[in-house]
Amino acid sequence: MILKENMEHKLINSANRSLFRSKNLTMEAFFSAVLGDLLSRSISFVIDRYCWQQQEVDENLHRLLRVLLRIQAIVEEADGRCITNQAMLLQLRMVRDVMYRGYYFLDNFRYRLVQPHDRDEVGDHNLLDPSHSSPSKRFCLSTRTRGIMSDVREKKEMQKMLGHLESIVSDMQEFIVFVSNYPRVNRQPYCSYLLLENCMFGRQAEQERVINFLLEPHPPGDKGIDVLPIIGPGRVGKSTLVEHVCLHERVRKYFSTIVLYCTDSIEGGELTSLTDACVIKHRNPASTKRSLLIIELDDDMDEGTWRRTLHNLRRDHMPPVSKIIITGRSMNIAAFGTTEALELDFLPKEAYWYFFKTIAFGSTNPEDEPKLASIGMEIATLVNGSFMAMLIFSGLLRSNLSVQFWYRFLQGLKYFIDRYFRLLGEDQRYYYKTNNGLSYIWTHGNKFAATMRSHYQASSAHLNDLHMMRASDVFTKDVKLQGKFEILEWQSTIPPYYSYLTRYEILERPPHMLPERKRSRQLSKRT
Repeated sequence: MILKENMEHKLINSANRSLFRSKNLTMEAFFSAVLGDLLSRSISFVIDRYCWQQQEVDENLHRLLRVLLRIQAIVEEADGRCITNQAMLLQLRMVRDVMYRGYYFLDNFRYRLVQPHDRDEVGDHNLLDPSHSSPSKRFCLSTRTRGIMSDVREKKEMQKMLGHLESIVSDMQEFIVFVSNYPRVNRQPYCSYLLLENCMFGRQAEQERVINFLLEPHPPGDKGIDVLPIIGPGRVGKSTLVEHVCLHERVRKYFSTIVLYCTDSIEGGELTSLTDACVIKHRNPASTKRSLLIIELDDDMDEGTWRRTLHNLRRDHMPPVSKIIITGRSMNIAAFGTTEALELDFLPKEAYWYFFKTIAFGSTNPEDEPKLASIGMEIATLVNGSFMAMLIFSGLLRSNLSVQFWYRFLQGLKYFIDRYFRLLGEDQRYYYKTNNGLSYIWTHGNKFAATMRSHYQASSAHLNDLHMMRASDVFTKDVKLQGKFEILEWQSTIPPYYSYLTRYEILERPPHMLPERKRSRQLSKRT
């Protein structure tokens, strides 16, 4: 009897367990089906939302481009007019700066999307690449993660930029009417302004300020001399700005004589005669008897020398000097001015990128080469505003429009800038800040040599028949450098048509690198 009851209990328990298992399987299948449906719905929702957001981004990019083209048309039309109103010139400068920022934002947004794939597609990894040891997959993953985190912020910035530009366009109706009333500028031959590299870039407002200073009437009977100091670091464009001012038609009609004096022309406050070391830039006997003097200083000038120079000018110079432009690198010459000094600096990154991509791509549209444009933006950032480096590098890049070449150049440039900073403790952009001193030269194959260097400039007409080593040859060819030698860095295609050269002397014992602690601290500040 007991055995029978135990068997019945076992059968009941077995049946209950089977029923329970079947219920669990049914519930698991149910929950699995529900979760699968939810997952598919979620994926569909995410994909639809992404496509909708991407479509919205594309529409905003097209709107941004259309607005920028309208602003660019306004700026180019205003640049072709002889505007004398200072308020309008200030407004034009603000609009031009906004245009550069808009194009920079647009290009940065476009080309950032293709940047993570560059290393996978160039195929030839440079051993000098500091990230060569890191897997490209990790690089792409971290980049995508950062991209996802910044998407919302960048979309908000795009909306803000778009709204700002559209409001500027809507507020420029009166400006366009005023601009149309000014006469057109007499253009030079068509080829001189068709290419941006054949024009003075980014100094329109400064040029008008200097011209207004020169054309300001001089009080009759006043023997004083109006002085405008122009101050800026080396190779920032001081001589180019002054030359374009002197070539302006209004300035040439106003002055009977324009004379250029360099540092070598001034000895203890005594100016050499017109036939010796100075250069006569212009003669116009038909104009009133007034002259313009330009003094270019390589070094500083003390106040005593300046007083003697002014005294001699008032006493001896014929025709009488009414205006002086003095250029130099030292802030001390600001005290010599009778008006506020004009300070020139390197271009902001937005205007610099606009100029860089125009020169580097030439007739090629950067939009057709997004990978090259992405690499080019990084190169422009590393060069950090230097006119000379941009002109040398952009010409070299334009000669070979391949992703592999540009990418290898980028990695070599990164290595050079980092090593330059480690060895000298300064940014490579300030390579031209002083005329001479210790330096390093970057040659083919990413080789480096410690040198003493000396910068100077000469008229291109005097060097036409001379065969000289060029900077592009040093970068691209296996040139053996030893002892003392000269390199032609660049020849200007715009007035004053200078050739920029550097004398080098290879040092047998290069100096040691800076301490690691100091280097790290300075690099972090620079970053």
